[in-house]
Amino acid sequence: MVCPNCNYRETTDAKYCSSCGQTFGADKPTVREFLSDFFDHVLSLDSSFFRTLKKIWIPGQLTIDYFNGLRKRYYHPLRFFFFLLVIHLGVLSGLIPYDRIFDEVNNQTNDILTRHKIRTELARHAESGQTRVSRMAIDSLMSWFNIDTSNAPGPDSIGTRRISVLGFQNLDPEDVVLLPIDSITAKYDISSFWTTLMVGQAKKFMLDPKGMFRFIIGNFSWMMIVMIPILALFMKVQFLRGKRYLIEHLFFLYHWHAFSFLIVSLLVLLFRDFIEFFWLPVMVTVILYGLIAWIRYYRQGIIRSVFKFFTLGLAYLVLFSFFIFFTALISFGFY
Repeated sequence: MVCPNCNYRETTDAKYCSSCGQTFGADKPTVREFLSDFFDHVLSLDSSFFRTLKKIWIPGQLTIDYFNGLRKRYYHPLRFFFFLLVIHLGVLSGLIPYDRIFDEVNNQTNDILTRHKIRTELARHAESGQTRVSRMAIDSLMSWFNIDTSNAPGPDSIGTRRISVLGFQNLDPEDVVLLPIDSITAKYDISSFWTTLMVGQAKKFMLDPKGMFRFIIGNFSWMMIVMIPILALFMKVQFLRGKRYLIEHLFFLYHWHAFSFLIVSLLVLLFRDFIEFFWLPVMVTVILYGLIAWIRYYRQGIIRSVFKFFTLGLAYLVLFSFFIFFTALISFGFY
């Protein structure tokens, strides 16, 4: 028997090629084989994933089984964590009312662009207007739309609200939207690199606030990937006398966070209109889950476990706040 994929010759009637692993059989795959290949290769979901999904509801059990040698049975902790993290961020992103949140910014930007377009058209017609009546009509339209007669943006052409960027308190929103960055820095005498960068990002935010916010939300996945190993290092310090390996703390955190992503995503999907009633019970469930998992896996007694667990909680709050601020700042600066 010769494998049609790699031309390896099998000496026995095998079901799979021992060289490349392709299945021997009919030339045309069945629907069942197609769906199986789809889940295995596209979504990388096999029986181990669903087995892991079932066992995640038992606090600490996945970590216990994994370090007791049952590794092939379950989905890899990092892949499981990352898969649920992506699902979680996608669900939360769909929950955010972008249009309502950024309605003021969108209205202001649209107003600026509309006025600029009208001003440009009226200025063009004013140049070609030959009669006194046509010039009076154009002046009336400019007065109606509260537009000055110059073709350049300026502080008198729209509103009174100003933008503040790193100490500059009086940036006109119309200048930010319409002028190129070089013109803005020259007009307001901006020489600092960081201020110039922030002005450019403020311009992008006014033109596409929804896109920038989604970009920031998307970077939170990388924030979690970086933050969790740092938390594992903190746990390593907590267990200096326990001779625990860093990988144990890392996988413990992966499993705990995977459960958190799963239950919060289910809350949003199933009780979207009643989140305010279920949010607190779900958060309490996540904390109790972590505490029970800690007690079951580390086996240090309830009092010591509670003390270490809530010490980790304080470190988590500090670290999470820092990473949220840092991620938002970096994302805003490099969108």
